[in-house]
Amino acid sequence: MRDHEHSAQSAARGERLKALWQKYQYFLLVVAVGVVLMLTSLPDLHREEQTDEPTGTEEIFRLSEFEQQLEEVLSQIDGAGRVQVTLSLETGAESVYASDVNRSKQSSGTDSTSENYQSAVSIISDGSYGETPILLRSNYPEFRGAVVVCDGADSDRVQLDITDAVRALCGLSSDQISIIKMSQ
Repeated sequence: MRDHEHSAQSAARGERLKALWQKYQYFLLVVAVGVVLMLTSLPDLHREEQTDEPTGTEEIFRLSEFEQQLEEVLSQIDGAGRVQVTLSLETGAESVYASDVNRSKQSSGTDSTSENYQSAVSIISDGSYGETPILLRSNYPEFRGAVVVCDGADSDRVQLDITDAVRALCGLSSDQISIIKMSQ
């Protein structure tokens, strides 16, 4: 009779577990998937921290690449056809770094004093990667003018569209942009 009671208790316990599983199966499934995702992503995060080199926030401006991108954009204008762009710069790109300035005064006997200034670029240590100068700002180049040679330059609408695009992307005024018909 004891075996019968034991098997009845086991059956009742099994029924309760089955009822609990049916009630909470979706919740438990979501938790299990979340745990698996966390465990699979943790080693990747740790590996990235160890192998990534520091990336500077400074973006290098290359005139030829910018001209090529501008050509690609302008060639998408309806009726423009083949496009070639040449830009001239007023000033180039410039990076401004933080610096420490030390000022010292020296007196030499009679009413003459001289001031000396020493300047050094401020550097921040980023732990295992070494030292990096502190970038305050990047000044992008200022354009002097643009010459756009294209197939569709004989159309007033194409000229207006190209002028508007170059003005928007380069900050030039209309009188600084020349649009010329490309030779066959």
